[in-house]
Amino acid sequence: MSGPISVQASVSKAWLHQEGGFDFDAAYYRDPLVRRERDLACAAFVRRRFPHYPVYHMEDNLVQARFVAPNQLLVGAIQPNLIIAAALGADFVVAADKDSDVAGYPLRDLASAGDLPSVAAVLDLPLIAELGEQVTRYRRERPDLRVIPPFFWDTSGRATIHGIVTTALKFMGPDIFLLMLEDPGLVHAVHGWIADVYTAVVRHFSALGDLPVTSVHVGECAGTMLGGEQYREFVTPYASRLGREFGALRLHSCGHADHVLDAIADIEGLAVIDTGSDTSVAAIRRRLGPDFAVNVFPPLRVLRAEADAAAMAEWLDHTLSDNANGPLQLAYHLEPDYNESNCAYLHEELARRGLVDLGRLY
Repeated sequence: MSGPISVQASVSKAWLHQEGGFDFDAAYYRDPLVRRERDLACAAFVRRRFPHYPVYHMEDNLVQARFVAPNQLLVGAIQPNLIIAAALGADFVVAADKDSDVAGYPLRDLASAGDLPSVAAVLDLPLIAELGEQVTRYRRERPDLRVIPPFFWDTSGRATIHGIVTTALKFMGPDIFLLMLEDPGLVHAVHGWIADVYTAVVRHFSALGDLPVTSVHVGECAGTMLGGEQYREFVTPYASRLGREFGALRLHSCGHADHVLDAIADIEGLAVIDTGSDTSVAAIRRRLGPDFAVNVFPPLRVLRAEADAAAMAEWLDHTLSDNANGPLQLAYHLEPDYNESNCAYLHEELARRGLVDLGRLY
C-alpha cells in the first residue's frame, strides 16, 4: 500500500548482541568482507524474529530499506563524524555490545582558525586514503558486489554526515558551547571548515564509488542543546551551505526540538525534518505546510519496557492527528530495554487503520 504514512524500524547493536549473540569488533568496521558476512547473518536473524514487520538490521535512521541491494558491500561504514575524528587523530573505540565511538577530542587545543588543516590535507589523511583504496580495490576485484563508499549506506545516493555543532562537539569537546560566547569568530571558522570538509569528503567518495549524490542527511544530534538564536547563528548558515551544495537536505535532531524549529525551517534546501521526543508535528505542519515530509521517532516514554500499550496508543493518536494526513514516516531503533509489544502495536494499529501494509521489503 502506498500512501503518506510509512514505518521503518531497525535494531541496535546492543539488541543484536543480547538477543542473537553477535559481536561488533574492529574487523567488523575495518574489513568490508567481514562486515558483509556478519551483516547478512544479523539480517537473517532479524528477519526470523520479525517475519511480518519492516524491522531491519541497519544503521540507525541512516539507511533506506527500499534502496538496500542484496549484493552491496559497505566500505568505511562508520558514523560520519567518527571517520573524520579518527582521521584527525582520535582513537577509534569498539565494543562487542554497542556502537563504535572515538576517545579524545582531536581539535580540543585549537587556538585559532589558522591552525585548522586544509580541506585538501584532510583528504590526504591516512584513514581517508585507506578507505579510498578499499573502495577502488573492491570495485576492481569484486564486480559482483555493489560497493557503497564511506558517507553512504545504500544505493540511493543519499549522503550522510553529522551536523555542524554535533561535529564540533565531537572534535573540540563541550568547550565549543563556551566558545560561542567567548570567541564566536573561532566557532564560525570551525563550523565553516566542518561544512567544507564534509562537502569535500562526500564528493570524493561519491566519485570513487560512482554513486552520485541525490540528497544529504545531516544528523544535528546536539542541536537541541542550543537556543533558537544560537541555532540560527551557528547552525542554520552552515547547514544551508550544505543544502545549496547537495540539494535536498534531511535534518535530524535528537531531543525536543520545538524551540529550534524556526531556525531549522530556514535552512536552505530543507526537504525532511527527522525528529522525536514529542517535538510537535503540528508545529512543523504550521511552519512548513501540509506536504512537507516529516519523520518521527516515538519518545522514550512510550518505548521503554515499563511503558504500557495505552501510552503508545495515545502517542500514536496524537501524532496522526497533528500530522493532518501529511507525508509521515514513523521509525524506531529497537534497544534491549524497549517494549517490543509497544513497537509491534505501531505496525498492527496502522495496518488496522488501513494506513500501511504489514510485511517486509526483504
